[in-house]
Parts: sequence; structure tokens; C-alpha cells
Amino acid sequence: MILVDTSVWIDYFNAYASREADFLTLCIAQSRPIVLPGLVLTETLQGVRDAASAARVAGVLSTFELTPEFERSDHEQAAAIYRTCRARGSTPRSAIHCLIAQLCLRYGYELLTHDRDFEGIARCFPLKRVSPDPGVQELAAAYPVSSTALSRRRASAPRRSSRA
Repeated sequence: MILVDTSVWIDYFNAYASREADFLTLCIAQSRPIVLPGLVLTETLQGVRDAASAARVAGVLSTFELTPEFERSDHEQAAAIYRTCRARGSTPRSAIHCLIAQLCLRYGYELLTHDRDFEGIARCFPLKRVSPDPGVQELAAAYPVSSTALSRRRASAPRRSSRA
């Protein structure tokens, strides 16, 4: 199963051309199993500007299985992930990223992201990450741009906005 991080959902809903968003398009078209943590659902919906867009995004995201709820041990292990990474010189910028990494480690999910925090975590823990091939963009082009896309941003547009 693939756990898709907020950074990729933002690119997907904003129709931003990234390898990760193109890979997500292929996964959806091919009905590959995708899981959604509640934290990612919340972060993605936080960035949507209006109620109509939020309803469209929530509708799309409702088709994916939610990950199991966190247990106490998950929070403790996420803190250990943070401490280990910090001790090795790669401090994560977000506790949410440590929690997402813990979900992946616990349940064996592959992570689709382009957030740099996960690079540091993967140097310290056996985090399985999806690395889309450069050719994924041509494959994804066979599928029409999602009707759920909220804007038609060009590839040159900034991609670090949290607004979906």
C-alpha cells in the first residue's frame, strides 16, 4: 500500500506537474491501493480556500482508506524518530512527518512524498519511499487532468504553497 503525503496531494489538486503527482495520477487510474492518514486529510483540507473546493477535495479523498488510528506507542516512537534524526544531524521540521513515518514503519506502507524531512528520516530508519521514474510524466499524460484540480497552475508556478 502507498501512503501519499500532503505535499503530493497539494501538487495533484493544484494540477502542478511533479513526478510524484504524476505517479499519484497513475496509481489512481490503475486502482493501486492508497491509504490516507487523518493528519494528511486535515492538512490537505486546511489549504483549500473555499467550501466548494473543500467539498470536492474531501469527496475525492473519501474514496481512500484511512490508516489505523495512532496508539500511544506510535506517538512515543515518533518522538524517538525525531530524537534519533536530530542526534544524527537531520532534525525533522515537523512532528507530523515523524508520525507519518511511524505509520509507514509500523504497517509497511510505501511513502510517496517530495518533502525533504523524509530524506533525513530514511537515512536513520528503514522507511520505504516511492521514487517515481522520470518517464512517469509521459505515462501520466495519457490520463486527462483531474476534474478535481482546483486550478491550472503551470509547471513554473511555485510548488511550496500549502493551498490546494
